Amino acid sequence: MASITHYGEGWRAHLFVAGRRESRLFKLRREAERWAAKRETELRGGGTALTFAEAAERWLSWRLPGLSNANSQRTVEQSVRDYVLPVIGKRRLNELRRADLVDVVRRVAAAGKVETAHRLGQRIRAILDHAVDHGDIESHPGAGLSRVLPAVDKTPMAAVTPAELPALMKSIDSYPEPVTRLGLLLLAHTFTRTSELIGAQWAEIRDTETWVIPGERMKRGLPHVVPLSRQVRAILDELRSMTEEESPYILASGQNPQCSISNNTLLFALYRLGYKARMTGHGFRAVASTVLNESKLWGKDAIERQLAHRETDQVREAYHRAEYLEERRTMMAWWSDYLDESRSRTHE
Repeated sequence: MASITHYGEGWRAHLFVAGRRESRLFKLRREAERWAAKRETELRGGGTALTFAEAAERWLSWRLPGLSNANSQRTVEQSVRDYVLPVIGKRRLNELRRADLVDVVRRVAAAGKVETAHRLGQRIRAILDHAVDHGDIESHPGAGLSRVLPAVDKTPMAAVTPAELPALMKSIDSYPEPVTRLGLLLLAHTFTRTSELIGAQWAEIRDTETWVIPGERMKRGLPHVVPLSRQVRAILDELRSMTEEESPYILASGQNPQCSISNNTLLFALYRLGYKARMTGHGFRAVASTVLNESKLWGKDAIERQLAHRETDQVREAYHRAEYLEERRTMMAWWSDYLDESRSRTHE
């Protein structure tokens, strides 16, 4: 039996489910009573009144705050909303069959998004496990969905070799759309992750020599410092001159200045330049790492810090939280000069 009690300036409804108290806070008493009545109906029906969408919303509200950064939160939420809820969101939990869940993940895999399909299988199971923990259902058919999917392709992302870099840089110079061309140059010079670059805002440029990416946009959830070479500063000046005054984004969308260019803009530009299956945005990180390490001019710690890689040894990571900033400034200037010099090299 649910209980409604006055709490602060609102009303708290609570009831016990499988020995655990479940409660919600509402502004009005009638809202608390409505929720309590609904939950009691759901529990009496063994979950028949609860849809997958309702269970998913509850799981998202619980799970998202525990994720490390905004990118992870956005990815998890969007995958559930885009691929799962349109298909089974209105179905009652106790009506779901194994075939329904298999159909969801196979549709995504058939669209060429095999890794996403595997992750969705995990998220569907987590949502249904959460419903079991709340007493909505006793069991579910969502375990082991990965076994109905193709294996994830572990082939490394395509990247040109250092010997092929001169031809690539010359091709980028010829790209006709200016914002995309300058975006590709920024990707080459800074070798950040593509998502980190396309989300870059002018407010993140702290001074003429430093770009600080906030932790919520980084894979590890920590702020990342990118020293700006003179070449990068020149690219930014050119972008500033063609950016709508009200746009916060460095690589602003031509259709809507309040948005950045899309995730695929830079990748598709590489395709148009003839580099499909030969080069990706991530490939700039790979080739930069190769050249910088093979040069023997820079310490491994400075290179890894610039790549924003996770240190596998946690004690070492704690000890080496120093930014190696001065070495990295010199290294990034050397890398930009290296890219400029590559334009003058011939490549048959």
